[in-house]
Amino acid sequence: MARFLSRRGFLITGAALGGTALVAAVGGVGYLATVDVDGLHGHLNGERAALNAFLIIQSDGRVVVNVPRTEMGQGIHTGLAMVVAEELDIPFDDRITVEFPTEAHPAYSVWFNMLQIRPEEASGPVVWVGRRVLGQLGFIATGASGSTMGMWHPMRVAGASARYMLLAAAAARLDVPAAELATGDGFVQHVSSGQRLSYGELAREAALLPPPDRPALKPASEWRIIGRSQPRVDLPAKVRGEPVFGMDIALPDMVHAAIRHAPVFGAKVGRVVNEAEVRAAPGVHDVAVIEGQKVAVVAASWWHAEQAAWLLDIEWTKTDADGVSSTEMSARLRSALASTTPYEHIDDGDANSVITNASTVVKAEYTVPFLPHACMEPINATVLVRDDLTAETWVSSQSPMAVRQGVARGAGLAGVEPTSVTCNITMNGGAFGRRSDQDVVAEAAFLAARHRGRPVKLIWSREEDIACGLFRSHAAARLRAALGPDGLPVAYDALVATQSVIESIASRNLPVNPGPDGDRISVEGLDKLHYAVPNRRIRSQHVPSHMPIHFWRSNGFSFNTFFTESFIDECALAARADPLAYRRALLRGSPRHLAVLNRVAELAKWGTPMAPGRGRGIAIEECYRSVVAQVAEVTVAADGEIRVDRVFCAIDAGLVINPDAVIAQMEGGISFGVTTALMSAISLDGGAVVESNFHDFPMQRLANAPAIEVAIVDSGLPPGGAGEPGIVPVAGAIANAIHAATGRRIRSLPLAVTETVDERRTRTVLPPAAT
Repeated sequence: MARFLSRRGFLITGAALGGTALVAAVGGVGYLATVDVDGLHGHLNGERAALNAFLIIQSDGRVVVNVPRTEMGQGIHTGLAMVVAEELDIPFDDRITVEFPTEAHPAYSVWFNMLQIRPEEASGPVVWVGRRVLGQLGFIATGASGSTMGMWHPMRVAGASARYMLLAAAAARLDVPAAELATGDGFVQHVSSGQRLSYGELAREAALLPPPDRPALKPASEWRIIGRSQPRVDLPAKVRGEPVFGMDIALPDMVHAAIRHAPVFGAKVGRVVNEAEVRAAPGVHDVAVIEGQKVAVVAASWWHAEQAAWLLDIEWTKTDADGVSSTEMSARLRSALASTTPYEHIDDGDANSVITNASTVVKAEYTVPFLPHACMEPINATVLVRDDLTAETWVSSQSPMAVRQGVARGAGLAGVEPTSVTCNITMNGGAFGRRSDQDVVAEAAFLAARHRGRPVKLIWSREEDIACGLFRSHAAARLRAALGPDGLPVAYDALVATQSVIESIASRNLPVNPGPDGDRISVEGLDKLHYAVPNRRIRSQHVPSHMPIHFWRSNGFSFNTFFTESFIDECALAARADPLAYRRALLRGSPRHLAVLNRVAELAKWGTPMAPGRGRGIAIEECYRSVVAQVAEVTVAADGEIRVDRVFCAIDAGLVINPDAVIAQMEGGISFGVTTALMSAISLDGGAVVESNFHDFPMQRLANAPAIEVAIVDSGLPPGGAGEPGIVPVAGAIANAIHAATGRRIRSLPLAVTETVDERRTRTVLPPAAT
C-alpha cells in the first residue's frame, strides 16, 4: 500500500525546516543516497533481490526496473529502463522488464520535475527540502515533460550503484580484488582466470552489501545503449492487446456507473424529477447525487447505467453564468486587455516609453478559445471501499497522490483516509494533463463508499468529457513592438488576458488558494527571452469565468507561442524582411536557438520557390528546457480550404536517450497541434458548452495528416523535455504559412471552420485581409 505523509510526519518535517536540521542536512551526501534509503535496499522476496529503489534482479538474471512515471504512450518506461541497463552493463533485451512501483518512496518524488531543475544540478537546501518535504509526501506525478529531465540521473545512479554492488559480491565470492573484475552482458567476469558469475547468481549477496556513496558513472564514450534507438518495452504486449488500461479493469462482483454533470458549471441539483423511474430501469442498483452537483447511476453494466442516465430528468439550479455566450466571453477578454492594473511579470528597460515615442510601432491582438483534452481513453476510475475502510483504486492517472486525495475527498465522510488507499496505476490512453485531477476518482469513491465491498467502475461518456470536463483557458493577447532603424525590435510589450490555471486548480482541490497573481503558466512563451530585445515588459490579466481550467498539453505555450511567433512575422513584414532572416538577427546572442532554427530551415529548403496558393511559415520556441523550431507548408485552395502538406521539425532536447521516442513525440505533438490549430474550439451558449462529441469537435484523421520530418540537434546539454514541445510552434508556423500563401493574417484559432461530419474533412473560411 502506498504511504502518505501523516500529520505527525508533516509536523516533524515542518519543525526540521524551521530549525537547525536544515544546516546539518545540507552538508550530507546529497541526492545520490536516496536510491538506497528506507529499507528497499537489501529487500529479498523469493527469487527477487532489490538492490535499490529502482532495481530488482531475479535469480534467473532477469532485471526488473521500477519506473515511477505513468506510461501514457510517450515511451518513458523504455527510456528510463535504457538508462538503468546502460549503467548496469546489461543488454537492452527481453531480460529487462518494467514495473510501476506501488510503494511511495522519496527517490520517486516528482519535486525535481515541479521545480523544472535537473537533479544533478541541485545542491544544498534545494536537495534537502525536496527530499524531506515533497519526497516524504510520496509525490509521484507524470507531467510537464519532466520525466526524463528529472529521473535520468537518479536512474543512472541506481544502475551504477547496483553494478558496483555486484562487482563487490563477485570479488568476495571469488576472493579476488574488485579491480580485476569486469562486467558485461549481465555477467561479472574475472579477466585473468576467465571465471564468470551471472548477475542472477550474485543478486542476493549484492543486495545485502552497503551501497556506494557516489558510484562512478559510465563516460559517454562507453555508452552502448543511451543515444541509440531501442524498441519500446511495452510495444509487443500492446500489439497483443495485453496491457491493462483503466477502461480494461474487470473485477469480481463489480458494478458500473455513469454520470451526469450540470450543463452549466456551478449549477446544483435541485431535484431528480423521475428518480423512481430511473431506479426501476433494467439493471439499475442505485441513483446518487454527488456533492450536490451531479447525478450518478449505478447498474449491473455500464451500458445499463448509461441508458438509465439518459432517462434522468434533472432540475438544475440557476447560476450567474446561465446567460453567458462565447460572444460575451470574447468581450471579457477584450475588456481585460484594457486593464490598468495587470500583473507585471517582467519589466526590463522602459518598453512602454520607448514604444510611445517610437516612429515605427507594430501592434496586434490575438485570441484562442477554450479547449478540452479529448483523451482517446474515456475518463474513468474504479474504486473499492472495504468494510474496514481501506480502499483500493485502479485508475489511468498521472498522479497517485491525486488519486489518494480524490478517494479521501469522495469517501471521506465514510471515514476513508489517504493513508488507507492502495493505488494501482494503469496505462493511460492519452492524458495531456487531464488525468492529474481528482474529480473522477472522487466521484467513484463516493459511490464505492455507498456500495462497500463491491468495486465501482465509473466511466464518463464522451459527451460528459467534452462538455462537462476540464479545459484549457481561452486567451487573448495585445502585443506591441517599436522597431529601430534596422527594422528590429528595440522594445516589446506583451499583455495576455486569460484565466489562471493555478487559481482554478487550487479552488477545486486545495484548502488554500494562492490566487491568480504571478501565475507563470499564464505567460509561458510570451517573454521570448531568447530574442535580443533591449526593452521588454510582460504582463497578465486574470479573466475569471465559471469554466474549470486545468493543466493542458504545453499549457501557456500552446497559445502564447501562437501569439508571439505570429507577431514576429508581422514585425518582419513591417521591416520588409524575410521571416527566417529576421529571426536569425534576433537570435544573434542565442547560438543554441540559432542552430535549431538553421537546421529546420535546411530541412525545409527555406527560400526555394513555391507554387501559387502555397506558403511556408516558421516558428521557434524554448520550452521545457528544449528548443524546437518548425516549418509548415500549406496549400490554400481558391475556395479557402487549408491543407497542411508538410511540417519540418528540428529539436534540441539536450541529451537524447532514445532518438526514436523523441521523433515519435514530435510527430504526435505536431499532429496534436495541427488538430488544435485547424479544428478545435469550445463554444458557449446559455452558459453551457455547445460541443459534445467528435461529430462537432473533430480530430485530425490519417487522411488529412501532414507528412512530418524531424531532425534532432545535439547541444551536449543534459536531457530536456520532449512530450510537449512538439505541439508548441505548430499553430504559429501554420498561421505564418497561410499569410505567405495568401497575404492574409489570421489572428484567431482555430484557423478552420468545421463543416458536417459526413464530409470527413475540414474547411477554413479566411477572414478579410488584416490591416
